[in-house]
Amino acid sequence: MIRRLSRLLIALTLSGFFAGATLLVAQAQTQTPPPPTATAVPAVTYDNCVDCHKDVQDNWQIGPHGQAMTDPVFLTEWNNQGKPGACRICHATGYDPVTGLAKAEGVTCESCHSPIPANHPTDNMPVDKSPDLCGRCHSDARFATENWQMSAHYKRDMTCSVCHDVHTAGMKQIQGTPLTADASDLCANCHKDSMKNFPTSKHSAVGVTCVNCHLGFNVGTDSVGKLDFITAHRAPDHNFTAKLETCNKCHADQMHSPGQAAAAAAIKIEVAGGTATPQPTPVITPIPHTTTEPAPVSPIGFATVAGLLGLAGGMVLAPWLERAYRKGKGAKND
Repeated sequence: MIRRLSRLLIALTLSGFFAGATLLVAQAQTQTPPPPTATAVPAVTYDNCVDCHKDVQDNWQIGPHGQAMTDPVFLTEWNNQGKPGACRICHATGYDPVTGLAKAEGVTCESCHSPIPANHPTDNMPVDKSPDLCGRCHSDARFATENWQMSAHYKRDMTCSVCHDVHTAGMKQIQGTPLTADASDLCANCHKDSMKNFPTSKHSAVGVTCVNCHLGFNVGTDSVGKLDFITAHRAPDHNFTAKLETCNKCHADQMHSPGQAAAAAAIKIEVAGGTATPQPTPVITPIPHTTTEPAPVSPIGFATVAGLLGLAGGMVLAPWLERAYRKGKGAKND
């Protein structure tokens, strides 16, 4: 019995020794990691933005900015006009009218984010968040003094990015609304008081939305009599004021005569009849960032494994260690 206890004590002693030594080594490596291997850090350029911003790149590619030089409507008009260089001032990045060369085709990151900070990504990329940046290309009168700058939105310091997604260049999407809906849900998101009674109105009952009246969409008929709401490259009015001209597009026959509310149905979009409903830019869910670096292992785990190995080794070596100890003790007594 005594011999078994002595062997167990030897095994436990070895186990504790191995566990303690392993724990000390593991903690020392955790507290003082080896210096990183010196590697050349590539310079940050506009070509490698996608390395960190894959979700932004995906959104940009499907939007009008990413397709500024490949959009078939633009290419048709541009070719018909003899490919004037003036168009590339906005449809290309860094276009030089003297040389006729551009840094890149389409509206790229550099068009809005420039210059790259020396220590990016520690410092964020610069961007002008005021409407002035968009106004460099979107210089139509509808975005100038007679419209946008006269609107209540502008006077309340709202910027273009309040309603427009900065990378898809389309309208922002309210969570839970269908992609086929127009931008009226954005209006309702702020103008809650104005929207209290509208859903029960006659206009709402026949499919009229905020956008139809407040953004001046051209409502009419095409060559085959179908409703033609808005075509490509036709921007809406940006002062957001419902005008008499807009009312007359549907109610011209009612002016100065007994009203017939049913005439408002003239602007209802009949999907079943084949009328093309303008589709907003799809929204791509940003791809979450992932990492392939393994999580650090706790030093206690290493120590536990070493302790178990020491215990097993101690049980195996205990008889030989005990015999050697006794032989040494007997020699000493002699």
